[in-house]
Amino acid sequence: MSLYFFLLRIVTPFARLLFRIRYVGRENIPKEGKLIVCSNHRSVIDPYLVAVPFKRQLHFMAKSELFQEHGKFAAWFLRKMGAFPVRRDKGDTESIRKAAEILEQGEILGIFPQGRVVFDTSSFRPKAGFALLAARTKAPVLPVSIYREGEKMRFRSKVTIRIGPVIPYEELGLEDSSREGLKQASALLAEKINGQLEEKY
Repeated sequence: MSLYFFLLRIVTPFARLLFRIRYVGRENIPKEGKLIVCSNHRSVIDPYLVAVPFKRQLHFMAKSELFQEHGKFAAWFLRKMGAFPVRRDKGDTESIRKAAEILEQGEILGIFPQGRVVFDTSSFRPKAGFALLAARTKAPVLPVSIYREGEKMRFRSKVTIRIGPVIPYEELGLEDSSREGLKQASALLAEKINGQLEEKY
């Protein structure tokens, strides 16, 4: 068993003691093939919450500050968990290449398209980075929503992670990778995830 899945198994019982976590839509997770998993972002533990129901490893794009500002052990741990750094608000071609490589190998890429943690319950508004990667690799997108009330995770907070049906690449409207196509794909993802969030718990 890889370190990634070993740590998931170790952490999960403690997480379920601390929080009331519920998953809906596990049957929508594809068993094979490349996939971009997109979720809203409510807390720093969201990568863990999203990863739990998957039987395949997720590779998350993570802000570069996490690798640079918390020591060599933290950077090593993040990489062992499949994460790789991305410089936010900059044209980071290396991280884009790495993300595309993951997808082209038939693996799963995890993205929080808002680009940061949004602590309140405002509407999900994605940036277009996920759409650029989908256009480049023709990967389908899996919309995931994380719903909880309040701005902070507290002891016994109730959390519902809802996994929606896959959005096939063909439905994203990215055939020509135009700006209009990117906007259309972002609007479709926003519609799907906001619709899931409206279901609440």
